[in-house]
Amino acid sequence: MMEAAPFALFLGGALLLNITPGPDMAFTLASTARGGARAGIAAAIGVGAGALGWTLATAVGLAAMLAASEHALTLIRIVGGLYLLYLAVRTIVEKPAPIGAEGRASPLQSFRAGAFTNLFNPKVGLFFLAFLPGFANPETGAVWLQIMTLGALFSFTGTSVLILVALAAGALRRRLVESPTAQNRMKAISASVYGGLGLYLLTSGAK
Repeated sequence: MMEAAPFALFLGGALLLNITPGPDMAFTLASTARGGARAGIAAAIGVGAGALGWTLATAVGLAAMLAASEHALTLIRIVGGLYLLYLAVRTIVEKPAPIGAEGRASPLQSFRAGAFTNLFNPKVGLFFLAFLPGFANPETGAVWLQIMTLGALFSFTGTSVLILVALAAGALRRRLVESPTAQNRMKAISASVYGGLGLYLLTSGAK
């Protein structure tokens, strides 16, 4: 079992990351704009399925690394923290992705697209490898099982948020993403979350 404080921090960080705009939310909004709320919900579930796939890959890969070297987790923490800081900087400087596309998408097409988008995006795998291991503690149980549990919770919270986004966007459509001021504020929040978690991972192993 994980300790209460790191577990609470993980849940809080996961929720904040999932409610701030990012590629998954943009994809869900675009799917909703194309095919309505049902397509958006299907896209959200597909994104969650892809996240579970990367969770399994992270758990299996990390287990092998830990078996080869007891210092692997520390190395992953450092690399993960630096990568999250990079995400914070990139979030600040990059322009928001355009939302919406011509045509319509069925729920099945949206589910497939959501799953494939996550499964075949190496950046998603790098994020999971950076984020999840930092909250696993070999002293409290099997690391691979902790990662699977954390990944499932992250996927569940993310999918739940995206489903709510799809339902709201189905009614409001493009009006949700038309305010530059709102986009800039959410970018600042997202960058702060990435940066804070990155600093946590970099300092959590310090004695």
